Amino acid sequence: FEYVEFNYVGQQFQMGRYPVHFHHVGEAPTSLVRGCAIHHTFNRALTNHATKKLRVEENVAYNVLGHAYFFEDGVERDNVYKRNLGVLIRQATSLLNTDQTPAVFWITHPSNSFEGNHAAGSHT
Repeated sequence: FEYVEFNYVGQQFQMGRYPVHFHHVGEAPTSLVRGCAIHHTFNRALTNHATKKLRVEENVAYNVLGHAYFFEDGVERDNVYKRNLGVLIRQATSLLNTDQTPAVFWITHPSNSFEGNHAAGSHT
């Protein structure tokens, strides 16, 4: 996806119904999410579930319910997240317990690369 706007997407109370969701893709060295606006969502912004070598660059997540940029299982490795922004990330009581204090970047494995990303206004 490049330069796509996603708004009023994601199904609240439904695990796996996220605006942008890479689900068990495996290795994805040619997959890219760049320059997208993901806002006013009901269930996260971008979820990586068991996908490796994904590139996520120059995106904006705004007014998101639950974790915004989310790694699901901790097996996701060798992904590159550069120059992304997350603002106004809101508490969700319908997903995981951790979504009650959501993070802009929910990182579950240290073998991923994060450069020049910014987070502001997450619910605490």
